[in-house]
Amino acid sequence: MASDDNDGTILLNQGGPWGGRSPGNDSGGGSGNGGGDNGGGNNPWGQRPQGGGSGGGQNEPDLDEMLRQAQDRFKNTFGGKKSQSPMEPGKAISLLLALLALVWLGSGFYTVQPEEHAVILTFGKLTSTKTDAGLGYRMPFPIQDIYKKNVAQNRQLDIGFTLAGGVHRDSPFESSMLTGDENIVKIHFSVLWHIGSLGDFLFKIDDPEKTVQKVAESSMREIIGRTQIQKALTEGRGDIEAKAKELLQQTLDSYGTGVIINSVRLLSVDPPDSVVDAFNDVQRARTDKERLKNEADAYKNDIVPRAKGEAQKLLREAEAYKESVIAKAKGDAERFSSIYKAYAQAKDITQKRIYLETMQEVLQNSRKVILGDKSGMPLLPMLQLDGKGSSLLPQPATRQ
Repeated sequence: MASDDNDGTILLNQGGPWGGRSPGNDSGGGSGNGGGDNGGGNNPWGQRPQGGGSGGGQNEPDLDEMLRQAQDRFKNTFGGKKSQSPMEPGKAISLLLALLALVWLGSGFYTVQPEEHAVILTFGKLTSTKTDAGLGYRMPFPIQDIYKKNVAQNRQLDIGFTLAGGVHRDSPFESSMLTGDENIVKIHFSVLWHIGSLGDFLFKIDDPEKTVQKVAESSMREIIGRTQIQKALTEGRGDIEAKAKELLQQTLDSYGTGVIINSVRLLSVDPPDSVVDAFNDVQRARTDKERLKNEADAYKNDIVPRAKGEAQKLLREAEAYKESVIAKAKGDAERFSSIYKAYAQAKDITQKRIYLETMQEVLQNSRKVILGDKSGMPLLPMLQLDGKGSSLLPQPATRQ
């Protein structure tokens, strides 16, 4: 049979596989009617066979007894010995509260990653900012609360278009802008930014990303409104990007957003779709104009240096001629002066010499010489000196 000792431990009897006391043998006797090792003719569940007899009939288990034994086993395993006095309720509550306090205090530890910043709020008010990476501690909630954010990440906003499946889809309401000369252009651009001050970013404005988008669109419209369409379509993109970035940063700083703009990039500047053909014609005409202008500049660069060289050559020749004329005039003047000095000293001789030199110079290339003297004798008809000999007789005229 089975009995309970003072410790509440169930001892198993060799009489049956369940080891418990038979509900029909509460007296604890080891034998009954029928006696023997079989527990007085009981079945393995401690019940006698119904219908009489020592071994016949079907045995039915007592479910209540099975449940009671299982409960006893559970209590003995987890509840300790029955002889132990239970813990006082006050001590149990204190132990539980202490455990909860330790867990609550331990929840104040936090970790900040290298790319993160953290802000700590005390009863909802911003009290400190942690920018150094590592482990930190703050008072647990609800005394203090912490917000962490990645401030090193470069964030991008696309304005004027949406990117779906790698394809740019135009957003006409955002992309259409008016230029300074009252033309419409379609602009797609991106803004790269990151968080500079986490406290301002979280608590100064309601929706930071939406604010950056709206301010970027407004700044770009203002800059395009000051720019001529031709400059916006061609060489003015770099200037537009720089001015838009500067204006965008100034506006965000005035709002206290805690946002830093890295760059503004113009992806495309195009005329509206309805007039794109006309703009393309204008662009081709401007291209032809630039080509012809370049050709004219090339011709000018070729002809002008040569003309300048010819001019310099003529100037040098004129200078040389001037110098030679002046030198000759000076020489003639000096020669005249020397002749005059000689004439002044011997007038008759000088006059005769000058006369002879002059006549020699006049007649040296003449083919006819007229001879005569002061005696009044008739002059010879002619003395012809033709280089082939001399003849004192007149030559017959030749027929034509």
